[in-house]
Amino acid sequence: EMFKCSVDNDLGLLGMESNDWFGVVEMKSKQEVWSLKRSTSSVGAERYGFQTHQWLNIGQQKYLSVQTDRNKIQMFNVKHADAGYQFVEDKKYELVYSNSNVAKPTISFCDFDQDFKHIFLITDMTELQKRAVNDINTPLSTIKLAEEVDGSGYRNFRLSADGKYCVLGGGDNRKYFYVIDIDNEKLHKLQSDYLTSSYVPCFINGENQFLAVSDISGRVEIWDWEKKASIKKFQVSPESWIRSSASSNNILAIGTEDRRLRLYDVRNWECFYTKQFQCAGNSLHLT
Repeated sequence: EMFKCSVDNDLGLLGMESNDWFGVVEMKSKQEVWSLKRSTSSVGAERYGFQTHQWLNIGQQKYLSVQTDRNKIQMFNVKHADAGYQFVEDKKYELVYSNSNVAKPTISFCDFDQDFKHIFLITDMTELQKRAVNDINTPLSTIKLAEEVDGSGYRNFRLSADGKYCVLGGGDNRKYFYVIDIDNEKLHKLQSDYLTSSYVPCFINGENQFLAVSDISGRVEIWDWEKKASIKKFQVSPESWIRSSASSNNILAIGTEDRRLRLYDVRNWECFYTKQFQCAGNSLHLT
């Protein structure tokens, strides 16, 4: 099963991650140009290693970040020459998470801010860590979560574009979600009376004020989280699990278990495009 795909427009490359494999395809030729084996787990509370890779710009260099093991993230410098593409590991950006208080230290989720200056980790399902990419093995801050979050193969951890806030979906049978003010280390719990669970949240246009949260029954709820107010509710697809979401350029994209992609205009919440695919979309990436 494929869990995340994403594109680097400048390189013309598509990254794809599945259970124990990560690969890169050149979109023009549709040929695989690089791959590696990696470790994941889909077992309950031990779930890790999904929705993890990211294309990065560090300085003037192109990088690809991939979680390759339970507690490890590696970064590869991507170079394009006449001979093809090279993916060279840069050890100074290798992240190895350790915690002497647990038997198996685990990076549960990870994400980067828009400038790729910081990486944010959910560790052992219980803490949020912020780290500088240039000093990647030293936590800048650690925030204890109010409860252990659900492990998920879906993208249940999302950052605002500026990296000041993050949202965590509660998971199955949890009609609430958390927004974390990272700089001030404050957790805000928001309870829904509409959703049956809370999955694949995202900030609208990547901005701080509004966010979308979905459930396994085809429902989407839009929140002004600063006012702790629900401002819009709509049914995307009856009884179809919403597996993915993304928002930018006034578009909210929703992928559902019935194998449809739907695009909504966030200025009026009208669906202006829908397309049927051959598979359910576990991830969405808007360029």
